[in-house]
Amino acid sequence: MTKISRRTKLQFTLLRTKNFLITFGKNRRGMLGVLILVFFTFVALGAPLITPYHPTSDVDLSGQYNSPVWMKYFPGSGNLSENFDAVVQSAFDTPDSLTKWNISTKTTNPAQNIEIQQISGIGNPYNSGPGSLAITYKRGQTGRGTATVTISQEFFYPHAGAPRYFYGLIALRVEGNGQSMQSLYVPIKITVFIQRIGGEKWTVWPPVTPNILPPDPFTPKGEIGIVTPTWVLPKSSPFSSASHIDSRSAQMNQLMFQPLETIFNASYLPSSYAYGTQIEFNDLNYPNNEVETTVYIDDLYLKTYGTAFGLLGTDHYGRDIFSQLIYGTRISLYVGLLSAILSVVIGLIVGLASGYLGGIADEVMMRATDMLLVLPGLPLLIVLMAVLGSNLNIIIILLGFLGWMGFARIVRSQVLTLKERPFIEAAKALGAGKTYITTRHIIPNVMSLVYVTLATTVPGNIVAEAALSWLGFYDPSVMSWGRMLHDVQNVAGAIYNWWWVVPPGLAIALVAIAFILIGYALDDILNPKLRLRR
Repeated sequence: MTKISRRTKLQFTLLRTKNFLITFGKNRRGMLGVLILVFFTFVALGAPLITPYHPTSDVDLSGQYNSPVWMKYFPGSGNLSENFDAVVQSAFDTPDSLTKWNISTKTTNPAQNIEIQQISGIGNPYNSGPGSLAITYKRGQTGRGTATVTISQEFFYPHAGAPRYFYGLIALRVEGNGQSMQSLYVPIKITVFIQRIGGEKWTVWPPVTPNILPPDPFTPKGEIGIVTPTWVLPKSSPFSSASHIDSRSAQMNQLMFQPLETIFNASYLPSSYAYGTQIEFNDLNYPNNEVETTVYIDDLYLKTYGTAFGLLGTDHYGRDIFSQLIYGTRISLYVGLLSAILSVVIGLIVGLASGYLGGIADEVMMRATDMLLVLPGLPLLIVLMAVLGSNLNIIIILLGFLGWMGFARIVRSQVLTLKERPFIEAAKALGAGKTYITTRHIIPNVMSLVYVTLATTVPGNIVAEAALSWLGFYDPSVMSWGRMLHDVQNVAGAIYNWWWVVPPGLAIALVAIAFILIGYALDDILNPKLRLRR
């Protein structure tokens, strides 16, 4: 092919594409489908920018079954609460961090000495790192008694309703020279509390109650009687068996009856509170010896988790439903497009080979196609998914390999008519081979069927993936719209949270409608029998 002929062919192709786009732009149904599809494409590509949360791994973002935040403005929903960082400055990493806290000391003997300072080299390595508050108790050979240090920070709880739950944290480490008879270790009693300003004070940790075995390193008296070489954390960790500061935990409910309703009682909300810790040095032993004990405090933290969160609330794991909806767009488009392309390619190859070769090849391929056509699609997919596993790529392959039969028969019928046309006979007379005739004459004349079938196959595959996920055959590593509906169905009471049910169903319908509208528009333009002439 000469350079001039290539240029002419390129110009013709560009002109034909321009005319097609102009014609398509005049089709209202097609343009509406394109606008819907462009919107969902931007949502899929921009998911990390639209929402900061991961749809499956980010759990406990707020309370379970939370309502959307905009529900607060509806009549009768004014008692909904949102997440609230009650104590933000929790790490004692700089000397200025002490100014955020109210620190008071009380001793029963003038010989007792308490030193409070910020230490830069020692801190909780599992959270904030170097830096902590060091409280050192010292006494000479006389002056036994008790000494108390209280560290607290006030906050104002702004909501009229109680939170879904609250979660606190404290990291502590105790040092002392208990091995030496000249400098002995003083047992301490440490508690974490929440206090309503001008009202009652509640101890929320540690959970030392009668007839309940206390967690390490606490004694039945609620004291730490030994040094702690590692940091004590009130949460599940390999470094400590101390319990949670969590209003949902069994330990908290053993410590206090209905802690959430007791502390955040709706009758006096909103209200001011204080959160902090109290360290009591029980210096009642070793009357004739010097004693010294140092307590390091770090990550003193409190957060309340509300009953309203985000644009669409939360699911049964406290995950953001809006993030699931956004990321579900990716999965639906990914599965729908790839499986549709796979099925169309297979159908095109089988249809071309069957229609053009004819004879025994045609008979064998069409009978195999008929056998696959009579198989029930969804039950077969369920069986294969149960055997092969619920992987996203397996879903795409199965949808592609089980969706090509109808298109193959359409292509075959079109090829049977094309190969009898005069231009095909002329090409044969000039010595053209089967490959040349197929690629240069037959395939270009069936491409209109490819475009239309591709557009109309995508919504069926999207719905098929949603149906499989709804039945429980979903990839656990991703979140799709069908999986969202599966969660709604299998979680007790979730069906009444319409903001969890309606959005994924509506999204599936809109994407399906978009592709169907585009398919109808392509059929109007490319099908000579339906083409609009103006």
